[in-house]
Amino acid sequence: MAFDISSLKEHNSDLLSLLTQNLPDMLWVKDINGIYLYANQAICDGLLMAKDTNEPIGKSDIFFAMREREAHKENPQWHTFGELCCNSDLIVIENNKAMKFEEFGNVKGEMLYLEVYKAPFYDKEGNIIGTVGAGRDITQLKKIQLDLEESLVTVNRQRSELESFNTELEKRVKEGIKKQQKQEKLMLHQSRQAAMGEMLESIAHQWRQPLNIIGLATANLETQFTIGSLSESEFHEKMQIIAANIKYMSDTIDDFRKFINPNRQAILFHPKQSMQELLGILSGQLKSNNIETELSAGESISLYGVENEFKQVMIILINNAIDAIKLRQDRKEIKEGRIKLDCKTQLNQGIVEVCDNGGGIRADHIEHIFEPYFSTKSHQNGTGIGLYIAKNIIESRLHGTISVHNGTEGASFRLTIPLA
Repeated sequence: MAFDISSLKEHNSDLLSLLTQNLPDMLWVKDINGIYLYANQAICDGLLMAKDTNEPIGKSDIFFAMREREAHKENPQWHTFGELCCNSDLIVIENNKAMKFEEFGNVKGEMLYLEVYKAPFYDKEGNIIGTVGAGRDITQLKKIQLDLEESLVTVNRQRSELESFNTELEKRVKEGIKKQQKQEKLMLHQSRQAAMGEMLESIAHQWRQPLNIIGLATANLETQFTIGSLSESEFHEKMQIIAANIKYMSDTIDDFRKFINPNRQAILFHPKQSMQELLGILSGQLKSNNIETELSAGESISLYGVENEFKQVMIILINNAIDAIKLRQDRKEIKEGRIKLDCKTQLNQGIVEVCDNGGGIRADHIEHIFEPYFSTKSHQNGTGIGLYIAKNIIESRLHGTISVHNGTEGASFRLTIPLA
């Protein structure tokens, strides 16, 4: 529709006023220079602070902005809205089309956001002679949007921090696991070294008597040969004694080699046979310390795992029992030591118990007994890693559990291991 500026007042009828004056949206008409030709009550109250709808006619946004600033010199940010409105009017005229804007600025000292639609209108020759506009207050929606954007920035920052924390945590966990594995490997090596030392001590006990026998036999041979009284039968008899004891010592070495065999292959094994072999290796040490052993186990009980690791656990428990018994013997509390080994089945589990008469474990020590480097022995005799290694092997390798309680005369260790 073509308009003539001078005849626009004719279109400002009572019907137009009725339609626009009571709407909550801001409505206006400006000429090409940004001078108001029409303004409804909503823009007068919400943006211009005009006393009525006639006051804006013939004035621009700058007029009302400057008037507000002059009235509130103490607050330079009281009203800053006018300039942006003018700029968007020019953009609509330059583009010659209807456009949407988001305009904002301080009004009465508070930030106001408007969603604005503006469009050009023309004279009879098609020339732009002004703009019409409608604005809606979106301040509350904008605040929500800004809060959400700020929250999103915070969430993204926190997510980035969390990712960085997770990366650092993962790195530390990997380093911790690697350090723990290295430490456990070292502790296992120390445990095996200690066990080997104790095994060598057992071999020394077992070799002492056959070496004495061999020494006496060879000395006897030499004496009889020197004095010329050595008969052929006596020679063969002495040689048989020497050969038998050498074989005994060789068998001891074979048992020791089986124990230190580095083979880590999981197999079916019989715990009774494993414990019998260990007691054979330790027999010299047990005998020299006046310790009796009792083994009770079913032939058919089978476990699955690395047999040498099971043996290592057993030798740790037996050696601990020997040390506890020796301590009581040194104190003259007992003369004979007793170690009982029992193996049975219960609900698809193999139950192995090692009991002794070594006096048991102090109540304040028993809850720490499986912790690394915790030892009830003197520093010279204990490393504090044996029972920790035993627990680690039973739980992680044989998928079982280990526990301890004090019996009537001493400690009782209980291994629960799944049957093969």
